[in-house]
Amino acid sequence: MRQNQLAPESTAPRDGDIDMIRLVHFLSTALLAAGLLVLWSCGSDEAKAPAVTDDHTGHARADTLNSRSENAPGSRVLSIDWCAEHSVPESKCSKCNPALIDTFKASGDWCAGHGLPESQCRLCNPGIIFPEEALYREKQAETNKSDISVSLYFRPNASNCATDSAVIQFATTQTAERAGIMCQTVRSSQFDNIIEAPAEIVFDEAEATVVTSTVSALVSRWMVSPGDRVRAGDVLAYVTSAEIGELKSSLMTAQSTAELERKELVRRKELLERTLISKSEFDRQEALVAQAEAELARSRSMLLSAGLANNDIDEALKHGSMMNQFALRSPSNGMIVDRRAKLGELLPAGDAFAIIANPNALWIEGRMTEDNIAKVDAGQQVTFSSDGRGLNQVGGEIVWVSKFLDMQSRTGTVRAKVLTAPEGLRAGELGRIRIHQRDDRQIVLVPRDAVQWEGCCNVVFVRESSDRYRPRKVQLLNGDGPVYEVVSGVHAGEDVVVGGSFLLKTELKKSSIGAGCCEVEPIG
Repeated sequence: MRQNQLAPESTAPRDGDIDMIRLVHFLSTALLAAGLLVLWSCGSDEAKAPAVTDDHTGHARADTLNSRSENAPGSRVLSIDWCAEHSVPESKCSKCNPALIDTFKASGDWCAGHGLPESQCRLCNPGIIFPEEALYREKQAETNKSDISVSLYFRPNASNCATDSAVIQFATTQTAERAGIMCQTVRSSQFDNIIEAPAEIVFDEAEATVVTSTVSALVSRWMVSPGDRVRAGDVLAYVTSAEIGELKSSLMTAQSTAELERKELVRRKELLERTLISKSEFDRQEALVAQAEAELARSRSMLLSAGLANNDIDEALKHGSMMNQFALRSPSNGMIVDRRAKLGELLPAGDAFAIIANPNALWIEGRMTEDNIAKVDAGQQVTFSSDGRGLNQVGGEIVWVSKFLDMQSRTGTVRAKVLTAPEGLRAGELGRIRIHQRDDRQIVLVPRDAVQWEGCCNVVFVRESSDRYRPRKVQLLNGDGPVYEVVSGVHAGEDVVVGGSFLLKTELKKSSIGAGCCEVEPIG
């Protein structure tokens, strides 16, 4: 039986494959040699790396990674030929090794205008790229990866750093002006803490009345509208209820029974006087009279709680009216602020027909977070700004602070009575309350743009003269708005740099903003 088989491919290498193999072998050998050369160079440079000292400008130079002590806690030694402070190879840095200057000048590699080797002057040659820098950045990222920390607050200042002994001196006043240096005066202010919270205007519950009925009923006709002022006893609406007829029937039955028992009591009193009945029989009749009168009072109170007035009940008893309709009357003086029942809609017992309130008795009710509510107390003044009233503000005084928090929102209620209000203030208006907490403490405020994170400290640059600026460490407390509150570091009346402060920070990091622009001088 014949089987179909695939013919084996030839194993002899083709010319193209041979060329590719040779190319791969050549590249691998070249890369290996380059790696060995770099390792030998780094090792030799590390052996001759100079000790860390202050440079000729007197500025304490930042430690480069390749000069960290192996014995220092948490230190890591990276054998990279790179000066992080001046952004040039460490072995060729004329700033760190002034002895190299003559060598560069002798070879003709020197930029007299900027005081740097021509091969390192980025102002004359912006495209300069040093291979060591990329390797340094990569190793630095790996070394410091475990040291990265994130803080939601102002970071603390280092106890000792180069900022302590630095002054930035420009060549001329015109140089500082061309660099865009602008200053602003540090000011002091009285401490004024403002607490804000969302709020709403509500009626004073102590002067509001809810009109309800103890029976299910529907409104057949309204006699008042929202905004109408009413007095106690005024008819608000005519209401129909099937239960009212039953209550009126019970009232009339109780009335008849009570009258009958009272007549029987009179008759038995006469019999007792004639000694025709015993005293116990007379006492029993007195008890029946009291029972009948109690039932009459209960039936009458049922109609009162349903919404009828005493006069309406008396009229019903007088004429024997069993109608299901009755007049719903106002229980108090005030204004109709809400008419809730709709015509012809049957409301269950207990539902509100309307709300009567004193339109001049209003509260400001705010909802505060857990941390803010602990800072307020009864008697403090507040201002309420409505979302729809623009600059019109309402003054108030806190009368009550909630002693418990909402379990879901973790907020508490603050209630203030309205002291001053614009015309037409309405319950239900939404806005915000502001509570001012002021004391005699004076605080120092610096512009937010003046503060720079220098790498280990928060600093501002204080102007000593038109061409001389001193960096100062500052301790910051609050940072809301366009200014920071400063605890220490500067005083009111001093001028700090707001425009160009980032440029001066760069000077601290590199010790020059382009050679010949300005220099960092030592103090003392």
